[in-house]
Amino acid sequence: MRRSAMFTLSTMHIPLAERQKIEKLIRAAPRDDDGRLHVAHNDLVIEPHLYGFFVHCGIAACQAADPPDISPQLWALLSAANADGASWLLFDRDEPPSSCWPTFDAG
Repeated sequence: MRRSAMFTLSTMHIPLAERQKIEKLIRAAPRDDDGRLHVAHNDLVIEPHLYGFFVHCGIAACQAADPPDISPQLWALLSAANADGASWLLFDRDEPPSSCWPTFDAG
């Protein structure tokens, strides 16, 4: 059995343009034979959620610098979560913003 951690943050901690890009990818995602959405991002594993989305932190463990398709702000969140042992970040529209991280326009 494997134990993993998930951190939850407000979607307001991701720059609006990046958040909109991820939401557009989710809306355009095809379903596989099991009905699961396949979100096609070049660098991230993204899983849709009713009020936002999950992002896997594994890329922060494998890569020393932020990839060009990931904003420095999202990269900082992924890196911090990975360093603290999280496997996933849940970005939730209903989660209050944290004072520990910058916030961006809700759109």
